Amino acid sequence: MTALSKPAGSMLFAAGLLAFASLCWGGNIFIGRAMHAEVPPVGLSFWRWLLACCLFLPFVWPRLRRDWPLVRQHWKILAALAFFGMAAFHTSLYLSVNYTTATNAALLVAICPVLVPILSWALFRERITSRLVLATAVSLIGVAVIVTRGQPGQVLALDFNRGDLIVMISVVTWSLYTVLVKRRPAGLHPHSLLAVTMIMAVVMLFPVYLWESAMVRPMPVTAESAITIVYVVVFASLMAFLAFNRGIEVLGPNKGGLFMHLIPVFAACLAVIFLGERLQWFHALGIAAIFAGIVLASWSAGSKRSAV
Repeated sequence: MTALSKPAGSMLFAAGLLAFASLCWGGNIFIGRAMHAEVPPVGLSFWRWLLACCLFLPFVWPRLRRDWPLVRQHWKILAALAFFGMAAFHTSLYLSVNYTTATNAALLVAICPVLVPILSWALFRERITSRLVLATAVSLIGVAVIVTRGQPGQVLALDFNRGDLIVMISVVTWSLYTVLVKRRPAGLHPHSLLAVTMIMAVVMLFPVYLWESAMVRPMPVTAESAITIVYVVVFASLMAFLAFNRGIEVLGPNKGGLFMHLIPVFAACLAVIFLGERLQWFHALGIAAIFAGIVLASWSAGSKRSAV
């Protein structure tokens, strides 16, 4: 069933799931930046996936056992999903906020929806429609308005450093995950997909975590670190990934990836709620443009769309 033939209700529900995932990940960046001096990046990523796996695995174990033949048959694509979407992306993102500003990070992460269609075309020759190009441009303008506070000249004043280069690694890895998750093994239940990729991510991160603990700094056992881990485990890991994977399955990676533009929006909202910052005119203008781009990309036209 193509995106054009899917019921409007299922597409709307998928859009809601992707928006919820972006909210969780907006909070993930927010808390990662707030706690970067307290919690080491690899330690946060490792304990995040280990605890999420421990919580989730008992509920999904019977289904995972039934799906195990598929897991063994398609372990390579599952390992790629675990590496790009969990181990590499979140660890590099946590590392980046140790060195770069929130403004720079938000601007660079917003490149993901632009890169996803390019990777989809390069890897799988998925066509890029003129409607999607226009929607991406409109939505990206909204992101730029927010992160530059309505002053385009601020882009020239941004001080790019090694943290920004690390964010770019995050952008590439997450874009690859978004493209590849659509190619998950047919018949593999989303819960089994999440469980097995979490297990693989923990295995991948474990030796790096041991190195960080011995050579850099260990994971602290404090109330602040516990609260941070609870958030990233429950919301940024389990709930967000379940929502995102299902949303991508319905809308596809090109349209679904566009919802990444909501992350800076939610980051701004969190700043208003928890830091007492004022919602200003450029926030409203940027949010309006972002939503306009998402609606434009999600709206199904009855006529055939042209490819570029």
